[in-house]
Amino acid sequence: MATVPPIVHSSLRQGGKEEIRAYVLKTYLLRIRGEKGERAVRQVLASAGIDPAVVENETGWVSAAAARRALRAIVQQLGPEAIRERGDWVTQPEALGTLVRMLRGAEFPVDAYRYLAANAKEVTRIGTWEIDELPSNKANSAAVNSVRMTYRTRTDGDDSQEPLDVEGEKLLCAARAAELASYTRIWGLPEAVVTVEKSLARGDDASVYLVRWDAKPLAYGALAAGGASSVVLGLSVGLTGNVVAGVVAAVLGGGIGAGAGYLWDRSKRDRASQAFEKNRIAALERGLDLRGEMSALPTELTGTVLGGKFRVGRKIGSGGIGVVYAAEHLTLGHEVAVKVLRGAAARDGGEIARLRREAYIQVHVEHPNVVRVLDLDQMPDGSIYVVMERLIGRSLADKLSKEGLLAPGFAIPMFIDVARALGAAHKKGVVHRDLKPGNVFLCEDGISKVLDFGMSKLATAESLTQTGYTLGTPEYMAPEQCIGASVEPRTDIYAFGVLMYEALTGELPIASANRRELLDLHQRQIPVPMRAKRPDLPIPPELDEVVIRCLKKRINERPRSAAEVETDLAAIAFGAMSKQYPPEVSRRAPTKREKNDPDAHTVPGMPSAAGDK
Repeated sequence: MATVPPIVHSSLRQGGKEEIRAYVLKTYLLRIRGEKGERAVRQVLASAGIDPAVVENETGWVSAAAARRALRAIVQQLGPEAIRERGDWVTQPEALGTLVRMLRGAEFPVDAYRYLAANAKEVTRIGTWEIDELPSNKANSAAVNSVRMTYRTRTDGDDSQEPLDVEGEKLLCAARAAELASYTRIWGLPEAVVTVEKSLARGDDASVYLVRWDAKPLAYGALAAGGASSVVLGLSVGLTGNVVAGVVAAVLGGGIGAGAGYLWDRSKRDRASQAFEKNRIAALERGLDLRGEMSALPTELTGTVLGGKFRVGRKIGSGGIGVVYAAEHLTLGHEVAVKVLRGAAARDGGEIARLRREAYIQVHVEHPNVVRVLDLDQMPDGSIYVVMERLIGRSLADKLSKEGLLAPGFAIPMFIDVARALGAAHKKGVVHRDLKPGNVFLCEDGISKVLDFGMSKLATAESLTQTGYTLGTPEYMAPEQCIGASVEPRTDIYAFGVLMYEALTGELPIASANRRELLDLHQRQIPVPMRAKRPDLPIPPELDEVVIRCLKKRINERPRSAAEVETDLAAIAFGAMSKQYPPEVSRRAPTKREKNDPDAHTVPGMPSAAGDK
């Protein structure tokens, strides 16, 4: 078994002007650790004379000479091509610590290159970066898909008299190219293509890299799918001898193909947004961890007093970015709920703005069926919290998960409350955009309230930048929302229709395990009426008609307003309807055999929908 040589420091020029970030080595070391173990990592560092503690923190600095030696050892471990491609290791949390500041303000891949050029000293102390953006419309960051990055050594960057290490410089050049190529992975995109036009290792005055990536997948994918469909269908029909039919088929095929391509590309864009958000949060968490600030963030507030007014009690809920506590107003004695951002979100401007938006909207949409916001403030460390009315009960999602479906006598009054909440929000120019069972709360006093306006859009003001967010939950998204078109109040009405359908039948009107297919089905699949889906249940035909109208694909065919939905629901005589099904009622729709044998699935004493006319 080979022994690990000791770490030597005395002969290395650490610090000073020839330092570069340990980030240059971190992704390669993570790969070695993953493929060959910690021992191999220590061998690489020992051969380069680098203390492992230095690169454990990727924001640390190593000398250029030590970095060259480390890259040579990495090549011995992973092969000569390993330096040129960082792969998915670039998005590992341990490799993201140096990118925190960049990711706070970045929106498109070009922002990463702009940031590098403006803040080169954060990566290297021996060189500078310059950027030349190459697209025709530089004002549109989303359209930028190529840059020329120029790296120059500082004239005072290396005061040693050692000759140029050509082989070592080739490795550093390859590492810089790999860094430039890997930025796009943070956005969930393939690596950029990097062409080395000039190199310091070849004796040039600078290293110049041409970087290209795909910034417009939507247009290209839709065009390709449309063209392919047009050609295939056109030729297929044209070969029969009917030229006119061939032309018509080509046009129809092009439209169908373009639509399918658009939806496919849209789903890729959603996945890319999710990937960016995940990597951004991971970078923020890593940055806080490196600065030792994670422990300073609010993790357990029970027993503390916020703003001199609210004594925090037990934790009553938590999500990916927030924690909700029960609390008591010290002077008035009434109970409230306190929602606090946690983790990296507590330091992230986007999440703070979203929480402020939620509070602002819920303060201005004053309605009994919208949860009330009482206060918004900051803790001494700057973390934001919002104080809301304390609700006793459970969410509709929780009720459905335990009971499966709701009887019309219980569901209709709840639906009316939701319609009233939406109507109040819409009058203020607010579109919820994420109405679902998890955002409807059933209070013990029988009132239902709509929650979580953090994703909402104000029609009269610019909406928050939602980079990285999926704007809506796919199962409840209206057709126009699925393709990123403008949303309006009737977008919420479609989601409301999905919610009602699910609550009454126990099943979604449109379902798929595949996200891309789900977005496509919302465009074209017509839901089966509830009475046909669940003929074993006493669903009133008037209620079925209201729900199906809410689920119309064309926005102008849906009810004109939430108030209209409320009126239609209130016109149904639900007073004598059952408020709870007996335990024998199945959560699922009947099978084909059961549909052919009504007695096999109809609860005794309860008329079926088919017979309740």
